[in-house]
Amino acid sequence: MPDAVLRLATAAMGTRFEVALVVRGVDATPTHLRAAGELAIAEIEEWHRRLTRFSADSWLSHVNRTAADEAALLDGDLWTLMQDAVSVWRDSGGAFDVARGRGRDLLVDAATRTVRFRCAGPALDMGAIGKGHALDCAARSLRLHGVTRAFLQGGSSSGLGLGYDPDGRPWRVRVGDDVLELMDAAFSLSDDGSQPEAPGGRHIRDPRRTGTGCPPRRHPRRRVLVSGPSARLADAWSTALVVLGSVPSTFPLGYDARFLRSDS
Repeated sequence: MPDAVLRLATAAMGTRFEVALVVRGVDATPTHLRAAGELAIAEIEEWHRRLTRFSADSWLSHVNRTAADEAALLDGDLWTLMQDAVSVWRDSGGAFDVARGRGRDLLVDAATRTVRFRCAGPALDMGAIGKGHALDCAARSLRLHGVTRAFLQGGSSSGLGLGYDPDGRPWRVRVGDDVLELMDAAFSLSDDGSQPEAPGGRHIRDPRRTGTGCPPRRHPRRRVLVSGPSARLADAWSTALVVLGSVPSTFPLGYDARFLRSDS
Protein backbone atom coordinates (compact mmCIF):
# COMPACT_ATOMS: atom_id res chain seq x y z
CA MET A 1 0.00 0.00 0.00
CA PRO A 2 1.28 3.53 -0.73
CA ASP A 3 1.99 5.95 2.08
CA ALA A 4 -0.81 8.34 3.02
CA VAL A 5 -1.18 11.52 5.10
CA LEU A 6 -3.08 12.04 8.34
CA ARG A 7 -3.99 15.70 8.91
CA LEU A 8 -4.85 17.55 12.10
CA ALA A 9 -5.48 21.28 12.45
CA THR A 10 -6.19 24.06 14.92
CA ALA A 11 -6.69 27.82 14.93
CA ALA A 12 -4.01 29.69 16.90
CA MET A 13 -2.00 32.91 16.76
CA GLY A 14 -4.46 34.41 14.31
CA THR A 15 -4.03 31.71 11.68
CA ARG A 16 -4.64 28.04 10.88
CA PHE A 17 -2.00 25.53 11.91
CA GLU A 18 -1.90 22.10 10.31
CA VAL A 19 0.10 18.99 11.13
CA ALA A 20 0.37 16.43 8.32
CA LEU A 21 1.73 13.04 9.38
CA VAL A 22 2.93 10.41 6.92
CA VAL A 23 1.18 7.08 7.45
CA ARG A 24 3.11 4.11 6.15
CA GLY A 25 1.09 1.84 3.91
CA VAL A 26 1.32 -1.01 6.41
CA ASP A 27 -0.22 1.10 9.21
CA ALA A 28 -3.91 0.45 8.68
CA THR A 29 -4.83 2.00 12.05
CA PRO A 30 -2.26 4.71 12.88
CA THR A 31 -3.50 5.29 16.44
CA HIS A 32 -0.04 6.16 17.70
CA LEU A 33 0.40 8.76 14.95
CA ARG A 34 -2.92 10.43 15.75
CA ALA A 35 -2.00 10.61 19.43
CA ALA A 36 1.39 12.14 18.59
CA GLY A 37 -0.26 14.60 16.24
CA GLU A 38 -2.77 15.63 18.90
CA LEU A 39 0.08 16.30 21.33
CA ALA A 40 1.78 18.48 18.71
CA ILE A 41 -1.47 20.40 18.20
CA ALA A 42 -1.77 20.83 21.97
CA GLU A 43 1.77 22.24 22.03
CA ILE A 44 0.83 24.87 19.44
CA GLU A 45 -2.32 25.81 21.37
CA GLU A 46 -0.33 26.12 24.59
CA TRP A 47 2.07 28.58 22.97
CA HIS A 48 -0.87 30.57 21.68
CA ARG A 49 -2.14 30.88 25.25
CA ARG A 50 1.25 31.82 26.64
CA LEU A 51 2.33 34.34 23.99
CA THR A 52 -0.89 36.16 23.16
CA ARG A 53 -1.06 39.90 23.88
CA PHE A 54 -4.84 39.79 23.89
CA SER A 55 -5.44 37.83 27.09
CA ALA A 56 -4.79 39.36 30.51
CA ASP A 57 -3.81 36.01 32.02
CA SER A 58 -1.18 35.04 29.41
CA TRP A 59 2.50 34.76 30.32
CA LEU A 60 3.29 37.62 27.96
CA SER A 61 0.72 39.94 29.53
CA HIS A 62 2.04 39.10 32.98
CA VAL A 63 5.59 40.01 31.96
CA ASN A 64 4.47 43.26 30.35
CA ARG A 65 2.68 44.23 33.58
CA THR A 66 5.40 43.29 36.05
CA ALA A 67 8.87 43.15 34.46
CA ALA A 68 9.65 46.79 35.19
CA ASP A 69 9.33 45.98 38.91
CA GLU A 70 10.62 42.42 39.17
CA ALA A 71 12.43 39.88 37.01
CA ALA A 72 10.33 37.23 35.29
CA LEU A 73 11.62 33.66 35.49
CA LEU A 74 11.85 31.80 32.17
CA ASP A 75 11.43 28.05 31.79
CA GLY A 76 13.57 26.14 29.29
CA ASP A 77 11.50 26.87 26.19
CA LEU A 78 10.91 30.51 27.10
CA TRP A 79 14.61 30.93 27.73
CA THR A 80 15.41 29.54 24.27
CA LEU A 81 12.81 31.84 22.73
CA MET A 82 14.21 34.89 24.51
CA GLN A 83 17.82 33.97 23.67
CA ASP A 84 16.99 33.71 19.98
CA ALA A 85 14.96 36.93 20.03
CA VAL A 86 17.86 38.81 21.61
CA SER A 87 20.44 37.28 19.26
CA VAL A 88 18.47 38.32 16.17
CA TRP A 89 17.94 41.80 17.64
CA ARG A 90 21.71 42.10 18.17
CA ASP A 91 22.77 40.57 14.85
CA SER A 92 20.26 42.59 12.84
CA GLY A 93 21.26 45.86 14.49
CA GLY A 94 17.81 46.24 15.99
CA ALA A 95 15.85 45.60 12.78
CA PHE A 96 14.06 42.81 14.65
CA ASP A 97 12.91 43.71 18.14
CA VAL A 98 10.37 41.90 20.34
CA ALA A 99 10.41 44.98 22.59
CA ARG A 100 9.06 47.23 19.80
CA GLY A 101 12.11 49.43 19.53
CA ARG A 102 13.05 49.18 23.20
CA GLY A 103 15.41 46.21 22.94
CA ARG A 104 18.12 48.05 24.83
CA ASP A 105 15.80 48.21 27.82
CA LEU A 106 15.59 44.41 28.13
CA LEU A 107 17.77 42.82 30.80
CA VAL A 108 18.16 39.12 30.04
CA ASP A 109 20.14 37.36 32.76
CA ALA A 110 21.72 34.05 31.78
CA ALA A 111 22.70 33.19 35.36
CA THR A 112 19.13 33.36 36.67
CA ARG A 113 17.29 32.79 33.37
CA THR A 114 15.16 35.85 33.86
CA VAL A 115 14.05 38.86 31.87
CA ARG A 116 13.43 42.33 33.25
CA PHE A 117 12.77 45.83 31.89
CA ARG A 118 15.22 48.59 32.82
CA CYS A 119 12.32 50.99 33.28
CA ALA A 120 8.60 51.37 32.79
CA GLY A 121 7.43 51.57 29.19
CA PRO A 122 8.77 48.57 27.24
CA ALA A 123 6.42 45.77 26.25
CA LEU A 124 7.11 42.44 24.57
CA ASP A 125 5.39 41.40 21.34
CA MET A 126 6.22 37.91 20.04
CA GLY A 127 4.14 38.24 16.88
CA ALA A 128 7.14 37.99 14.53
CA ILE A 129 8.69 34.94 16.19
CA GLY A 130 5.85 33.16 18.01
CA LYS A 131 4.59 31.04 15.12
CA GLY A 132 8.06 29.73 14.40
CA HIS A 133 8.59 28.96 18.08
CA ALA A 134 5.31 27.02 18.24
CA LEU A 135 6.31 25.02 15.14
CA ASP A 136 9.73 24.17 16.58
CA CYS A 137 8.17 22.99 19.86
CA ALA A 138 5.51 20.95 18.06
CA ALA A 139 8.14 19.33 15.84
CA ARG A 140 10.20 18.43 18.89
CA SER A 141 7.12 16.83 20.43
CA LEU A 142 6.61 14.73 17.31
CA ARG A 143 10.22 13.57 17.34
CA LEU A 144 10.01 12.63 21.04
CA HIS A 145 7.06 10.39 20.17
CA GLY A 146 8.83 8.65 17.32
CA VAL A 147 7.43 10.63 14.39
CA THR A 148 10.09 11.21 11.74
CA ARG A 149 7.99 12.19 8.69
CA ALA A 150 5.60 15.13 8.93
CA PHE A 151 4.91 18.62 7.70
CA LEU A 152 3.83 21.38 10.08
CA GLN A 153 2.42 24.63 8.77
CA GLY A 154 1.37 27.93 10.34
CA GLY A 155 -0.81 29.67 7.77
CA SER A 156 0.78 30.23 4.39
CA SER A 157 3.88 31.98 5.71
CA SER A 158 5.57 29.43 8.00
CA GLY A 159 6.27 25.72 7.80
CA LEU A 160 8.59 22.92 8.86
CA GLY A 161 9.27 19.59 7.18
CA LEU A 162 10.38 16.50 9.08
CA GLY A 163 12.01 13.72 7.10
CA TYR A 164 10.55 13.07 3.67
CA ASP A 165 7.09 13.25 2.14
CA PRO A 166 4.77 10.33 1.22
CA ASP A 167 6.62 9.91 -2.09
CA GLY A 168 9.98 9.58 -0.35
CA ARG A 169 11.22 13.04 -1.38
CA PRO A 170 11.89 16.27 0.51
CA TRP A 171 8.76 18.25 1.30
CA ARG A 172 8.16 20.77 -1.50
CA VAL A 173 6.73 24.23 -0.82
CA ARG A 174 5.92 26.66 -3.62
CA VAL A 175 6.16 30.37 -2.77
CA GLY A 176 5.40 32.41 -5.86
CA ASP A 177 7.93 31.35 -8.49
CA ASP A 178 10.21 29.77 -5.89
CA VAL A 179 10.12 26.14 -4.79
CA LEU A 180 11.68 25.07 -1.51
CA GLU A 181 12.69 21.51 -0.71
CA LEU A 182 12.62 20.92 3.03
CA MET A 183 13.95 17.93 4.90
CA ASP A 184 14.32 18.57 8.63
CA ALA A 185 14.17 22.26 7.81
CA ALA A 186 11.78 25.20 8.11
CA PHE A 187 10.78 28.30 6.15
CA SER A 188 9.25 31.69 6.85
CA LEU A 189 7.90 34.26 4.42
CA SER A 190 7.58 37.91 5.47
CA ASP A 191 5.78 40.39 3.22
CA ASP A 192 5.42 43.97 4.40
CA GLY A 193 2.69 44.62 1.82
CA SER A 194 0.45 41.67 2.68
CA GLN A 195 -1.84 43.82 4.82
CA PRO A 196 -2.73 46.83 2.64
CA GLU A 197 -5.16 48.09 5.28
CA ALA A 198 -2.23 48.82 7.63
CA PRO A 199 -1.16 52.48 8.01
CA GLY A 200 0.84 53.43 4.96
CA GLY A 201 0.09 50.01 3.46
CA ARG A 202 3.02 48.45 5.36
CA HIS A 203 2.52 46.39 8.52
CA ILE A 204 6.21 45.65 9.19
CA ARG A 205 7.81 48.78 10.62
CA ASP A 206 11.41 49.57 11.42
CA PRO A 207 11.65 49.32 15.23
CA ARG A 208 14.84 51.37 15.18
CA ARG A 209 12.75 54.44 14.34
CA THR A 210 10.24 53.91 17.15
CA GLY A 211 10.01 56.97 19.37
CA THR A 212 12.34 59.05 17.18
CA GLY A 213 9.57 61.17 15.70
CA CYS A 214 10.84 60.29 12.23
CA PRO A 215 8.25 59.10 9.70
CA PRO A 216 8.53 55.52 8.39
CA ARG A 217 10.97 55.15 5.53
CA ARG A 218 9.35 54.61 2.17
CA HIS A 219 10.54 51.68 0.09
CA PRO A 220 9.05 49.29 -2.47
CA ARG A 221 7.17 46.30 -1.14
CA ARG A 222 9.55 43.62 0.16
CA ARG A 223 8.92 39.89 0.30
CA VAL A 224 11.61 37.79 1.98
CA LEU A 225 11.83 34.02 2.22
CA VAL A 226 14.17 32.51 4.82
CA SER A 227 14.79 28.79 5.32
CA GLY A 228 16.96 26.83 7.72
CA PRO A 229 16.97 24.42 10.66
CA SER A 230 14.82 26.47 13.07
CA ALA A 231 11.36 27.85 12.28
CA ARG A 232 11.81 30.33 15.11
CA LEU A 233 14.99 31.85 13.65
CA ALA A 234 13.60 31.75 10.11
CA ASP A 235 10.55 33.65 11.37
CA ALA A 236 12.58 36.35 13.10
CA TRP A 237 15.13 36.79 10.33
CA SER A 238 12.57 37.05 7.54
CA THR A 239 11.07 40.02 9.41
CA ALA A 240 14.48 41.58 10.04
CA LEU A 241 15.46 41.30 6.38
CA VAL A 242 12.26 43.02 5.25
CA VAL A 243 13.33 45.97 7.41
CA LEU A 244 16.99 45.86 6.36
CA GLY A 245 16.48 45.33 2.63
CA SER A 246 19.65 43.24 2.33
CA VAL A 247 21.38 40.31 4.02
CA PRO A 248 23.99 41.38 6.62
CA SER A 249 27.26 39.59 7.30
CA THR A 250 25.80 38.50 10.66
CA PHE A 251 23.10 36.38 8.99
CA PRO A 252 23.40 32.87 10.52
CA LEU A 253 25.24 30.05 8.80
CA GLY A 254 23.04 27.20 7.60
CA TYR A 255 20.19 29.53 6.60
CA ASP A 256 19.18 30.78 3.16
CA ALA A 257 17.50 34.12 2.35
CA ARG A 258 15.77 35.13 -0.86
CA PHE A 259 14.25 38.49 -1.75
CA LEU A 260 11.26 37.61 -3.88
CA ARG A 261 9.88 39.58 -6.77
CA SER A 262 6.83 41.69 -6.01
CA ASP A 263 4.38 43.22 -8.44
CA SER A 264 3.63 46.15 -6.14
